[in-house]
Amino acid sequence: MNKGKENYNNIPLPDGLSDAIRTGLDRGQKYTAKKWITGFGSLAAACLCLVVIMRIFPFTNGTGGDNSNIPSPANSSDTPVTPQAFSDERPVEVQEPENYRIPCKQTTETSPKMPVYHVEEKWAPHRLIFTLYDIRDFDFDAVSKPLLESSMVQDVYRSILLDDSAVSFVVELPINIEYQLSEHTGDGYVELSLRPSDTADEIREIYFLSSPEMDGGEETALFRESLPIGEYSIVKTREGKFLVVSGEFETQQEAEEMLAQLEQNGMEPGTLQVASCMSDESPAGSASQDTVTLPETTMPSTIRVYGTVTEINGSQVTISNDNQDDPYSTIILNINEDTLILTAEDCKEKTLKDLQKGDTLYAYVSPVMTRSLPPMSNAELILCQIPADMMVPTYAAITDVSSDPDGSLRITTDQELVCYINEDTVIKTLDGKKDLDSSALQSGNKILIWYQIATLSIPAQTNPDEIRVLP
Repeated sequence: MNKGKENYNNIPLPDGLSDAIRTGLDRGQKYTAKKWITGFGSLAAACLCLVVIMRIFPFTNGTGGDNSNIPSPANSSDTPVTPQAFSDERPVEVQEPENYRIPCKQTTETSPKMPVYHVEEKWAPHRLIFTLYDIRDFDFDAVSKPLLESSMVQDVYRSILLDDSAVSFVVELPINIEYQLSEHTGDGYVELSLRPSDTADEIREIYFLSSPEMDGGEETALFRESLPIGEYSIVKTREGKFLVVSGEFETQQEAEEMLAQLEQNGMEPGTLQVASCMSDESPAGSASQDTVTLPETTMPSTIRVYGTVTEINGSQVTISNDNQDDPYSTIILNINEDTLILTAEDCKEKTLKDLQKGDTLYAYVSPVMTRSLPPMSNAELILCQIPADMMVPTYAAITDVSSDPDGSLRITTDQELVCYINEDTVIKTLDGKKDLDSSALQSGNKILIWYQIATLSIPAQTNPDEIRVLP
């Protein structure tokens, strides 16, 4: 064993081994030093990042030190941070928007393609026109009352539609008020938000086509339906009347060109006129409009229609006749509280309940009709219980009264009928209980005229047997 150990100890070492071992030790020392430097560098970088993060997102819950002087980022419900918030001046208060819910829950299941509501924005004045479809139970007072109490709402009023399954109303806004609509139709409402605008509205003159002023209600709806196809809206005047208007033109020439085009397409001249006002104000009524004067029109105040009652639906009565040349061979009569229903022979007053299917009626209706088939119009006077051998009286308005050289009185009416009054003409009150003289025949009065023969001229001329003057 000693011999083997001695041989092991005497094994000769390769040349250069000592140098290789020393080189390896040097490399190990250098690696260890580099590793420490890298570690210290990473730690320093992490500390630097932490400092930056704390400067950007300081702790405000008290666990990270006292940061009461460092502004924190605003939540979505806070007033936005502006440069003024960091100054010594007090921040400007921003008025919160006012929110109003407009119910639009539809009555029946409708196609997804059918609209639930529609909103138009118009000017002169600034207004929003809401139309809600398939809505039958709509409490207008509940919607309008809170809006009218707001300083950001000028007025709220109905815009009557002939379609009883839809409702429309107008929200009139002052200038410099902006609005936003949020749909919640699944929950049955649309939310209207109002707030002061950040920028002032531009005030400019706006030209438009306008109807004569009306009292509102069905009159305006029927007038709008009678107009040629186009976009029309109802607006309230400064005097509290209503106009049917169309267009928002920058120049009077543009409005006149549109009016001329409508009249070329068949609209009765004088139906609409060109008018204007500033974009921040309501239009004036017909009495004070000075842009264009309404031309005189020979349109009769009423149109005579006749037929047999085929349907009675509430306050609507449908009559039809077999005259294929009659443009109103089938028409729907709207009966309202102002409709006068009389027997044709002795002018006894009747009511809607006295009318039955199969009755023959003569009716005088407004020339303003819907474009629907059959057309629909308000009935001013209805004659019922008509004897088979009797000439039905003519209902007319007196437009002129004059005396001829022979001393006879000449009465011109709006029904293309001229009456010559002589000593044989009977003039009575409507109920026939009191005789009147010719002085009761004044321009503007409504009368019923009984006559047997008239000339074929235009206008026709006759010597009436009897005239009754309506109160």
